[in-house]
Amino acid sequence: MGSIMAQSILPPVLDWHGKSEALVAAPNDPWITPIEQSGFRTTPDYKETMAWFNKLAAASPLIAMRSVGKSVEGRDIYMLVASTDTNKSPEALRNSKKPLLLVQAGIHSGEIDGKDAGMMLLRDIAFGQKKALLERVNFLFIPILSVDAHENSSPYNRPNQRGPENMGWRTNAQNLNLNRDYTKLDTKEVRAVIGVINDYDPELYMDIHVTDGADYQFDITYTGAGVQGNSPGIASWLETKFKPFVDDGLRAQGHIPGPLMFALNDRDFSKGNVAIMGGPRFSDTYGIMRHLGAILVENHSLKPYKQRVLGTYVLLERTLKLLGTEGKSLQKVTASDKDLREAQVPMAYKIPQMKNQVDFQSMSLLEFSDQTVQRPDSMLLLGMDSKIRKSAITQSEYIEWMGRPITKKIAYYKESEPIGFITRPKGYWVPASCDEVIERLKIHGIEMEVLAAPRMVEVEMYRIEDAHFENENHEPFPYEGHMQVSGKARSELRKQEYAAGSVFITTDQPLGDLAIHLLEPTSKDSFFSWGFFLNIFQRTEYIEAYVMEPLAQRMLEESPELKAEFERKLKEDQDFAKDPGAILGWFYGKTKYYDDRYLLYPVGRAL
Repeated sequence: MGSIMAQSILPPVLDWHGKSEALVAAPNDPWITPIEQSGFRTTPDYKETMAWFNKLAAASPLIAMRSVGKSVEGRDIYMLVASTDTNKSPEALRNSKKPLLLVQAGIHSGEIDGKDAGMMLLRDIAFGQKKALLERVNFLFIPILSVDAHENSSPYNRPNQRGPENMGWRTNAQNLNLNRDYTKLDTKEVRAVIGVINDYDPELYMDIHVTDGADYQFDITYTGAGVQGNSPGIASWLETKFKPFVDDGLRAQGHIPGPLMFALNDRDFSKGNVAIMGGPRFSDTYGIMRHLGAILVENHSLKPYKQRVLGTYVLLERTLKLLGTEGKSLQKVTASDKDLREAQVPMAYKIPQMKNQVDFQSMSLLEFSDQTVQRPDSMLLLGMDSKIRKSAITQSEYIEWMGRPITKKIAYYKESEPIGFITRPKGYWVPASCDEVIERLKIHGIEMEVLAAPRMVEVEMYRIEDAHFENENHEPFPYEGHMQVSGKARSELRKQEYAAGSVFITTDQPLGDLAIHLLEPTSKDSFFSWGFFLNIFQRTEYIEAYVMEPLAQRMLEESPELKAEFERKLKEDQDFAKDPGAILGWFYGKTKYYDDRYLLYPVGRAL
């Protein structure tokens, strides 16, 4: 009742043979990789993988191997640096005129195609016919990001994925999903990646995954091209330069590239496909938010492991070739995007003309078809035939994939309309008491001024109303180790003193948009939304009824306006009228004794 059974009941698989099979090393090749030795059945464990890479780096002057951090269980997170340059230090590669590609595999360690493809490609760069790939490009490769989860390997992980026989776990040793951590930075693994980005300043960043979900013919799918965001130059480059070149190369080698696939009805694409603009908690949106070209790769889980690994190899090789010829143009548009300072910054995106925003991150796709009035784009679906069956167990419907290719045109919805605009402030004042938030802002690489002495400033601040404490599925339970918060932010102008150690963050910097998303409470990926400011919901002073009762009577006697307001409140709010505690609390809130910092978000906006 394990992986053998799961593999045997997966949908039928199409027989595949592509030109990329010629990339597989001969059995007697001294640099054959472990995955090739196993016939693409098993992937090497952490120790074997790193020993192989260490041997490669020792044998080739093109390859260097270095640790970029350690996991909570003490394993090194290694990165391979591939360059023809003798000096492979972060400073040297950052200042090189060559464009720089950063690729990571194993952020979800059961989805490990990228590791094995990278081993083959780096072998061929070092000792095969692929050295020319590095003539005009430098290459950084993290083979396993979630190193602890990689060792939580089992044939019983990921039953909906066709190989390898041994797969790692989805979350790290803290049970956290690394691809939800790019803003909050709880994990050492993602902090290591952000450190690499800050130290090396790559032009292009690729994160390699394997899908869950539906069946179709595409084997290599990815997003990034044409996605909306705050980097229009990069988005255009990915759409007009990257996508055509990479897709042509994949097709020529026998693979079928496609866009990232999310069935509108969460089932069979009969209602269309949806392109989702996730928040910066995800690797690709985070990259674009900081004006870094970013590609999220999702290989199709139902394709054989050999087909997926070879397709990933072709994808990586084509990307390096493209940067060798078009890297300068990417550098140019990236520089332009970094200079943008839009006056209005959107916090989210939705389908154009949709009546209501649908939260795709909670996968409420079934609600979508009744929400939209938009005429969508269309796409050619290279799909697989399916049937709707009635479950003998649940008596509900489920889908059965038949293993027969079909081709049809379907609706293609895209989250492209910006919403939730925030007027760009000059900057943000973050008090010294928020030291944990300040530290994480520093890890992101955001520039800031640290106050050496207290400073009184005029700022706009938010009072939070109607707060809700719930996770992505609107349940009162934690999500990714946090209790998420949402609420209405009511603006008020104040004079505020910020103590020594507080920081001022200008938005006139390349990471200004990222700072806005991290510090505006209405952003779903702000530190506020992730629950870093729960203390503002805690009242610290109270007043007894024997004091409040006579004080309330005196207040009514002295203020006819307050008396009229109270009478309206009693008339309009029956629950309030029946609650003595709420009534006295209402009066308490009108006094100068009331805690002025209750519900006050402590980050100030400089206008």
